[in-house]
Amino acid sequence: MIGVVLAGGLTGVLFGFVLQRGRFCMTSGFRDLYLTRDATLFKAYVLSLAIQSTGIFALHAAGVVQFRPDSFQWLAAALGGLIFGLSLILSGGCASGTYYRIGEGMVGSLVAAVFYGIGALASRGTGALAPLTQQIQGPTATVNGSTSLYGALGVSPWLLVAALWAVALLFLLRARRAPAPAWRAPVDPSRSPLWRAVFGRGWSWQVTGAAVGAVAILAWLTSISTGRMAGLGITGATAGLLRFLVASGDVSVLDWNTFLVLGIPLGGFIAARGAGEFRLRAPGPARMLQHIVGGLGMGFGATLARGCNIGNGLVAVSQFSLNGWTATLFTILGTWLGAYLFLVLPSRMAQARQPAAPGIAHGD
Repeated sequence: MIGVVLAGGLTGVLFGFVLQRGRFCMTSGFRDLYLTRDATLFKAYVLSLAIQSTGIFALHAAGVVQFRPDSFQWLAAALGGLIFGLSLILSGGCASGTYYRIGEGMVGSLVAAVFYGIGALASRGTGALAPLTQQIQGPTATVNGSTSLYGALGVSPWLLVAALWAVALLFLLRARRAPAPAWRAPVDPSRSPLWRAVFGRGWSWQVTGAAVGAVAILAWLTSISTGRMAGLGITGATAGLLRFLVASGDVSVLDWNTFLVLGIPLGGFIAARGAGEFRLRAPGPARMLQHIVGGLGMGFGATLARGCNIGNGLVAVSQFSLNGWTATLFTILGTWLGAYLFLVLPSRMAQARQPAAPGIAHGD
């Protein structure tokens, strides 16, 4: 058990640290593509995919990593991804973003994480929504007899890895030095160069993407060391942790994944504390309700799609799973739809209700 705690927990701490310093949240990355046409975090995401794909397919070729069969539940992937994407806007963060922001002192993120677990727990096993989940997950399909993107296209997976690198390299070649965002802590000249590099300013998207991709590969290795043949994942562990706390109390159910999700807030706290960005913040009642509804929707949607923005968006997409790609594409669409319904539309309606400015009388 000690080995499992260390392997999962330390991986989670490292992941949470990287997420916080890079401000890596897929809700922001996907939403900003629509709202502000800002692709900064999306570029980091693509770079992380290219790095992780290279690593895991190299490990697969070496016989270290084995990919489990991944059925293509097309209806559940599409509907679950859409619900998950819509819920991200309400909750204010993706699965991984919610966890690292707990470490920054955001009470609303803690509430969202709890209800994320409730939604996931209600959607599986003997939960109230489990029959509905199973019914929607029923329809399956193959494309060209395969459930992978490279199998469907009849090409080597390395060709798709090269395609990811082509996009990532295009982003890298076109990168320009941008001004520091407002959230970055001021640089203290009395600190060491190493401290200033890690804590004194926010990480660039290039560093963030490379770090996330590297941690994703490391997660496979630390997970395998405990007998779990899989990479990063959050939804199942969140539901399992909640079940352990309120029902079973059986420590044998606590695995690498459980300690991973417990480590993420701790890593986020270490990073935020070191940078002077930790501060307890609690939302008002209306925003708290959104965190609750968003968390429940995230849990249901992620269970339906068999993965969140990490399990599907980072890991399954890197494996070129048709289920993961479908769920992630619909998550992006759901995020855009949620941004319109919950951000753009209310803003437009509020502007429309404002009284018109008084006119200026003109004489003859």
